[in-house]
Amino acid sequence: MAKPDFPDGEPEYTARERHRLDRALNSMNDDAGYAAIQGERPMTLGIGMHDSPVAMLAWMCDKLFLWTDEYPWTPTELVTWTLLHYFPGPTTGFVMYREQNPLPAFVEGSYMQQYSRVPHGFSAFAQEIEMYPRSWVEKIANVKFWREHDRGGHLAMYEKPELLVADVVEFFKSVWHV
Repeated sequence: MAKPDFPDGEPEYTARERHRLDRALNSMNDDAGYAAIQGERPMTLGIGMHDSPVAMLAWMCDKLFLWTDEYPWTPTELVTWTLLHYFPGPTTGFVMYREQNPLPAFVEGSYMQQYSRVPHGFSAFAQEIEMYPRSWVEKIANVKFWREHDRGGHLAMYEKPELLVADVVEFFKSVWHV
């Protein structure tokens, strides 16, 4: 997400928001290589990973450890996550990076550059890879629900399912008028 314009001056960021901005910037600078290779050569990478289950395990473990908030992965979980991507063919998960390249947020006139009036809800987990400040998100989305969490990362649905489910239920209760 590109930094939005704030005509009345830059908002004050909380310590959490500064942490998340730093994390997003570091992710773009230090951890974007995987997205680049998946976006540029998904078939080549997929064939290589399919030929070497150990390489696929290493690839997956790298992301699982980087993207979670100190989640205590067991060997069984690591192998299971890897096989869920390995069995359908590793290329399947890599191709989306090519199909979304360049990211919609950077394409002139894309849906990401237009304000969405649809009600949005956000669960802001502490170690999410790219979670932007609410003030930024409100520039492009009709934010009706925002919940801050002290723990959890990019895979919050696995790390903290009870928190995420509670947020989803609360969000839909707040916007769904039957």
